[in-house]
Amino acid sequence: MNSEIITYFFIFLLGVSFFLPACYLLVLHFDNKQHSFFKKLKWTGILLIGLLCLWMTMPSFTEMVFRDYRVLEGSCVLEPSESKGTSIDITLTETNDTFSFRDAPDLEAYGKKVPYYCRVTTTRNQAFEINYRVYDKNTKKLLYAN
Repeated sequence: MNSEIITYFFIFLLGVSFFLPACYLLVLHFDNKQHSFFKKLKWTGILLIGLLCLWMTMPSFTEMVFRDYRVLEGSCVLEPSESKGTSIDITLTETNDTFSFRDAPDLEAYGKKVPYYCRVTTTRNQAFEINYRVYDKNTKKLLYAN
């Protein structure tokens, strides 16, 4: 399974595990005078973190569960990502869409002078990258698939 999908489900489960207990404890103990203001503030913060995690993952939830993905393909440029050491940025030249993946392919050359043909699989809203394949531009021979 792809590490991006595992990360997605981890964030979703983290949001659920923060949101539900925080809702339960805040509703249960909101009027209770024994619990201090700081304890209620802490659970409110946990509730907000859970809501943030759910807000990030819910738009793509049905697409991830039912594997309703979108495949974009065309000539592309591969460049090592500046933000992460072993990551790669794939830019489709026709649409100018850029996708980042954690695992860089083991190819001889990168950069704008070396065009490839790529197939990138993402969610429909392009929020999460699923996988990619790199082909030779002329022969369409598969060079790398993650």
